Amino acid sequence: MPRSPDGEHDHRPGGGDADHVQVHRGPVFGIRRVDYLDALGRPVRKEYMEHPGAITVIPEEEDGTILMVRVGRIAVHRFLLEFCAGKLEPGEDPSEAAARELEEEVGRCSSEVRAIGSYLTSPGCSDERIHAFHATGLRPIPSRLEPGEEIEVVPMAPGEIDRLIASGEIDDGKTIAAWFLFRQSLQSNGGTA
Repeated sequence: MPRSPDGEHDHRPGGGDADHVQVHRGPVFGIRRVDYLDALGRPVRKEYMEHPGAITVIPEEEDGTILMVRVGRIAVHRFLLEFCAGKLEPGEDPSEAAARELEEEVGRCSSEVRAIGSYLTSPGCSDERIHAFHATGLRPIPSRLEPGEEIEVVPMAPGEIDRLIASGEIDDGKTIAAWFLFRQSLQSNGGTA
């Protein structure tokens, strides 16, 4: 970590007594502006998205089939193939959010929802952290899509997911990161998917 010019303390961007001012508050996220001095004492102004955090779930059927979803994403004007996901409600436990999103988007409840890791999605402009889960012991239930959600459940073999990531057809970052964590967790536990 860079040291301050006086060498007396560690320097953290936007840390210390910097003022993080809210410049926008929407129903999902906010934008904050922060003015601070960099390690050389120069004034810096940055903005970042303040996000409540989110979850993503990799649902695995008994036969090893993975249930993905095709979701309409307005920011990129197309449908993406990804794992079900959703933002955390204030004070919500990530594992409870994972179970909720699995029911809402995929139409499944699970006897086991296991955490496989978490990661920052885009720390250059956001504080959002996604918690990734692996769900097994699935049982079908009626899905409960929220207004405006356009979602289709797409069953896939693990090898097909690998192929679509390698070809760039799956290009959703949260899905690629979660798949990596899932594969790592299987290797650590001696599993195969």
